[in-house]
Amino acid sequence: MGRDRSLKRRVVMDRVFAEGSSWKGYPIIGRFAKVQPDGPAPSRVAFTVSKRRFKRAVDRNRIKRLMREAWRHHRHLLEKDAVPGVQWAVVLIFVGSDLPTAQEVERGMVKMLNRMTPPTRAPKA
Repeated sequence: MGRDRSLKRRVVMDRVFAEGSSWKGYPIIGRFAKVQPDGPAPSRVAFTVSKRRFKRAVDRNRIKRLMREAWRHHRHLLEKDAVPGVQWAVVLIFVGSDLPTAQEVERGMVKMLNRMTPPTRAPKA
């Protein structure tokens, strides 16, 4: 994940928590908000893991690495309906209490992204 896809601006993060929506896909909670574009990428993302639950930095870093990989593989579920002039700001929070496997993180990511993008329905005749 490059710099153009990383969410770093504090103002935007605060807006995500103040005005954004949230979706759950255990063990991940995602906070999302549509913001003004800050570069060409259709979304910017930040990852967080609680220091209180995982004392060792190596555990927190491993979980974030697994979350980044799952996001990289499945972000197309969010970005497929990208609108020019709008960018998604996303904060992904790990809420599990044990070290997850890659499959658990990926399953949670897919579940969360599917919940946030409603299925397209055919118009009624």
